[in-house]
Amino acid sequence: MTDCSEATYSLLQPQRLWSAAGLRPTFLIARWRRNGTTDTRWSRGAIRSVLLVAAATCSAGALGYDPLDCLNDIAKVDPGINVGSATRLCSGTWTAEPVRCYVGVSKVDDGVPRFIAIDLCAGAVDAEKTVACYVRASTEQKLNRGLATTLCGAKKVEKQQ
Repeated sequence: MTDCSEATYSLLQPQRLWSAAGLRPTFLIARWRRNGTTDTRWSRGAIRSVLLVAAATCSAGALGYDPLDCLNDIAKVDPGINVGSATRLCSGTWTAEPVRCYVGVSKVDDGVPRFIAIDLCAGAVDAEKTVACYVRASTEQKLNRGLATTLCGAKKVEKQQ
């Protein structure tokens, strides 16, 4: 083994901090004997492995949920939904919130027509708040389903003719 400089040695030996906190490192550590004492240091391979795992974990979220995942999820939740309606619900969504909203609205309002549930939930950012707003608008304000959907649903861009 080659000898490390004192500065590098202190950077590669975080177990000083861990032992103060009562923790043990679980990564690959290089140990060797020199002059009758055991020397423990991080191997460069272990550091590279930790950095690679951290980078992979951080970048994995960028490829997360997309509109195609939404289409697959809504098809599982409502097998009878047609492709056009599912596409309207999932258009431009990068989270599962529209599907969660659709399921939530179906639970709180048994007779809600599919097109109203889709209008309410398309573009939803927070399913729980959207459904809660819909329920409050229907019960407290006595709004019909269409008005409750207009009030609580995400604002849709109107097409100019």
